Amino acid sequence: MKSRDIALSSLFGLVIFSQKLLLPGPYDKFVSLGLQITLLCLAFLTTGVMGPILTSMIAGVLTAAMRGGMPLMTFTFALLYGVLVSVSTCLFHVVEAGQLRRGRLMGAALISTLLAGIASSSVTIALGLMPFDPSLVAAMLCVGGLQGLGGGYLSSILWTRYFPYVN
Repeated sequence: MKSRDIALSSLFGLVIFSQKLLLPGPYDKFVSLGLQITLLCLAFLTTGVMGPILTSMIAGVLTAAMRGGMPLMTFTFALLYGVLVSVSTCLFHVVEAGQLRRGRLMGAALISTLLAGIASSSVTIALGLMPFDPSLVAAMLCVGGLQGLGGGYLSSILWTRYFPYVN
């Protein structure tokens, strides 16, 4: 990785973390996912496969240091989200022959967000940190799915209009 890639990933991770400072615990999930998936997708597009992983790792370390309750779980799920974004964007071939495929990027963002949401909700419920309420879980998945689609769409718009010459 080049120093430019590390700087961009650090900047994206810091933006994700600073946004989480504004809202308390569970409520930030309903708002921050859109920004988070947008920046993770942009990290992939600007820095490659390691971009979302490094971005989520930086955001996860900062967030875990801020929230004292379950720092290991916070970091693990942040890192998982970055890994899922990297894997899904590679599997969906979102950049093909130098062209960004918007629908594929939106699909990769949707799948990553839903898988991370299902995993974190399941573990949180299994540990007894959150009661099992099917309507709450369904609402979280619906909102997360919409934010995943929106974040994938927004990152594709930002990439094609403002970032075409970054690489």
